[in-house]
Amino acid sequence: MNPPAFQQQPIESSGIDLDDSTWLIADTHFFHANIGQYCNRPDGWQDLIIENWNRFIQPGEVVFHLGDLALGQKEDTEALAPLLNGKLYLMRGNHDRRSKAFYANLGIMLVKDPYSMIYSSDQSLIFSHRPISPLEPGVLNLHGHIHNNPSPDVGPHHINLSVEVREYRPWRLGDILRPYVGE
Repeated sequence: MNPPAFQQQPIESSGIDLDDSTWLIADTHFFHANIGQYCNRPDGWQDLIIENWNRFIQPGEVVFHLGDLALGQKEDTEALAPLLNGKLYLMRGNHDRRSKAFYANLGIMLVKDPYSMIYSSDQSLIFSHRPISPLEPGVLNLHGHIHNNPSPDVGPHHINLSVEVREYRPWRLGDILRPYVGE
């Protein structure tokens, strides 16, 4: 029996249901001038992420962002939000400091960190911005925060979704989980 922490929790009355077709992404850091140098991002990384986002995600599809969406001036984020396809759900990262009302006005629903769900009879998922350690048996942690930096806190049941290690693009939950299902 799974502990109560791993039963699916409602996401702030948003009605979101995560499934294999849900898009996942983390650590876009739009408008963060220094992240390119810190994480060795390619020139034009911001345009690359936006282009990939809209190439893969269609309007109306669900996007679950695991934190650190954008930094900089609020006007920058206000201009960015309508450019991105999909219905965006954001788990706040350590750089997402705007109010719930700010994000709601942009059509972005906030998700509590961590968010847990039962994926299959033998697999539970816990989504978080930062990696969670230790993990219970049968739990996969999908997270961001560490970018392309090695971390002693992660193991084989941690799945890093930071854009630097994910081709600067979103991925469907089912595609991410395919190598882990049935472990």
